[in-house]
Amino acid sequence: MFTDIELRALRSLEWDKLLEFLSQEAESKRGKDLCRQVLPGRERAIVNVLLAESDEALALINQRTGMSFERLPELDETLNRLDSQAVLSESELHFCRSTMTLSRQSKRSLSLLDNEAFPALRNYLPALALFDQLLGELNEMLDESGKVKDDATPHLRGLKSEVRRLDSKIKDELNKVIHSQTQSKALQEPIYTQRNGRYVLPVNAAQRHVVPGIVHDSSQSGLTVYVEPMPVVELANKLRIKEAEIEHEIARILATLSQLVYAGRDELSQSYVALSELDAIFARARFATKYDGIKPELNDENRFEFINARHPLLILQSGKEKVVPNTVSLGGKERTLVITGPNTGGKTVLLKTIGLLSMMVRTGLLIPVSRGSKAALFTEIFADIGDEQSLAQSLSTFSSHMTTIVDVVRSASVGTLALLDEIGVGTDPREGAAIARSVLEHLNDSGAVTVSTTHFGQLKTLAYNLPGMVNGSLEFDEATLSPTYRLRTGIPGSSKGITIARRLGLDEKLVELAISYLDVADTVIDETVARLEERIKGLESKEALAQEKLSEAERLSQELQAEIDREREQSEETRQKLAAALKEEFTVAFELIKDTIRNLQKEPSISGAQKAKEKMEQLKKELNWLDAPVKKGAEAAPVKFKVGDRVSVVSLNQKGVIEELPEGIESNPRGIVVVRAGAVKLKVPVSDIKRISDGGGKAEKGSGGSVHKGRATTPGRVYRNETDVFVRTDRNTLDLRGERVDAALIKLEQFLDACLLSSVSPVMIIHGHGTGAVKEAVRQFLSNSNYVSKFRPGETYEGADGVTVAEL
Repeated sequence: MFTDIELRALRSLEWDKLLEFLSQEAESKRGKDLCRQVLPGRERAIVNVLLAESDEALALINQRTGMSFERLPELDETLNRLDSQAVLSESELHFCRSTMTLSRQSKRSLSLLDNEAFPALRNYLPALALFDQLLGELNEMLDESGKVKDDATPHLRGLKSEVRRLDSKIKDELNKVIHSQTQSKALQEPIYTQRNGRYVLPVNAAQRHVVPGIVHDSSQSGLTVYVEPMPVVELANKLRIKEAEIEHEIARILATLSQLVYAGRDELSQSYVALSELDAIFARARFATKYDGIKPELNDENRFEFINARHPLLILQSGKEKVVPNTVSLGGKERTLVITGPNTGGKTVLLKTIGLLSMMVRTGLLIPVSRGSKAALFTEIFADIGDEQSLAQSLSTFSSHMTTIVDVVRSASVGTLALLDEIGVGTDPREGAAIARSVLEHLNDSGAVTVSTTHFGQLKTLAYNLPGMVNGSLEFDEATLSPTYRLRTGIPGSSKGITIARRLGLDEKLVELAISYLDVADTVIDETVARLEERIKGLESKEALAQEKLSEAERLSQELQAEIDREREQSEETRQKLAAALKEEFTVAFELIKDTIRNLQKEPSISGAQKAKEKMEQLKKELNWLDAPVKKGAEAAPVKFKVGDRVSVVSLNQKGVIEELPEGIESNPRGIVVVRAGAVKLKVPVSDIKRISDGGGKAEKGSGGSVHKGRATTPGRVYRNETDVFVRTDRNTLDLRGERVDAALIKLEQFLDACLLSSVSPVMIIHGHGTGAVKEAVRQFLSNSNYVSKFRPGETYEGADGVTVAEL
């Protein structure tokens, strides 16, 4: 039960207004009623469950998988009638069926939820019945609108068929009169209608004898009478009898179905209650989306910390962007907050925000604060806000406030939240300030958490002398003479009356005279507060600048890391492309060697086949490096490099010579060096290279004769092939047979250009023997070309001296 003082607090905080907004989010009448009847709870276990339900429902809504209760009917009166075993109407049975259907759908939806993520909502599963058998019975007898089906029973089906037959026969008789040459002339209109449930024809009163029958009605003028022709009378009587039999059969069916529903009345009632509560839960969640509500952390220390708190009603009325957020914490060692400042500065709104959010938590409502906020589960929340004086009791403002404060003082203890607006106002300021001080000291000593607003300057120093108390003020912009609504804790405020008067143009002499009338202590306090405010503004400005620089540094760090990651990805991508190209070439080589082995194994030369097989195994070993990940640099001590060093690019398994080397490169593992590998320049990190020995073997003489000197990095360009197997394709072969020397050299240069751009190497030039002029010209060209690393005459199986194989 709520005491009168607690109910007054709810009125002061506009609790009913909040609940009216909440009820608009419910979809059923029972759900709306539950929302309007919500009162704050006291037990921590219950509050935890309520908050968990709201939070889980909000998660489902955010996932667009929320539950709907639009089709939940109002069933309270029907359940009461079932208690007396009354026969339910078609509409009532339809409502029962809708509830059962929704119960089954909701049970299946909840059963699909993860038990760890949605335990609170899944707790409703036992209360929701499936109604498989009962729904089957109802669906068999009732159509979608809830009416008894024409074929619900064989007897009803027969009666319905007979009624249709009689109705059709009656209409045939009526149409005979309408189309009769003699009787039709007596009709006012060639139509038939109904009067008192009987089919009739509109007959001219003066010619009534032309159409024999029973008169059931007449027009207001008396010129028309409505006659039931005699041939129709007997048919209509039979029709009425059959319709009565249908009504009796439908009543029997409804009675039977009512008994079935009565047998399941307990499950139906339990499911109805659970569905209504679920509707209220999802209403709380939808309500939270209107003001960005979240679930705060609950604590047992009677301490709250609301981060960026906003008044929910102001958000609903004006929008979140127009409501200034405030961070306020209280409880524990600091349990009394005294807020001072000018009128219309937002003190009362802040007071209501604290109280309303604390009330909302106790009802399971999510609150408009930022993540990390903490809430206390106060057992009692008292509030003296505004003027609730009773004109009937002839109470003054002071008496009205004191009546409430007396009740607060009597009841306050640990676990109480007391909200006092303009404490001590309405009487002599000295006496009011004295009463305010004594009340605040008592509440502070009682362990209650108290938030009070005041204009009394005498209370500004109280926080500095009494442990547990802290000052607070609402910021005021003197430049615009308007409040900013921002809370500052630890600093008292002032009413800014003198400042405002001066800015509005009051004569400076009068301003100085007014200041002289002020208490000296008050003047000193105000001046000290003003200096503190200026210093705090300066510190806040520096803090904002430092935060801005920190954010910029973090942004640059993220961009740098992203650039490093992109370089690594590009390096890996390059390696993979090269690997894919080489694998393709080696695959062709493998196939060639396999063919060679098969051909040789058919011949007596087993040693030749064995040699070819060994070549294939060697190629496989050379492929192993392709699948290795990109190495990210040696971890050993830095190695000093110089221009001209022969090095190996680890990630590409490529050898070359350093051409460019920035200073201090050894101390920067990400520094870039330029390595020439043949005709290609590579820019690679210094961490990706390693020095190789200069003692590589010299090139040997090839089968074509003496070594031809050139400008390559190797000692000679002509070499004897010992292990390499050239795989001939259209891309890597040029046929110059039959060409003259000049034309052959032009084609050769174009061919080498294309191969270098396509990374095709080695290549084969077929020149034949002939006079030897083209062969000599080709080899001389290769010897002088910057494209060519080395070349050799062909092996016997390649075409011997009639071809030249060159590596680019």
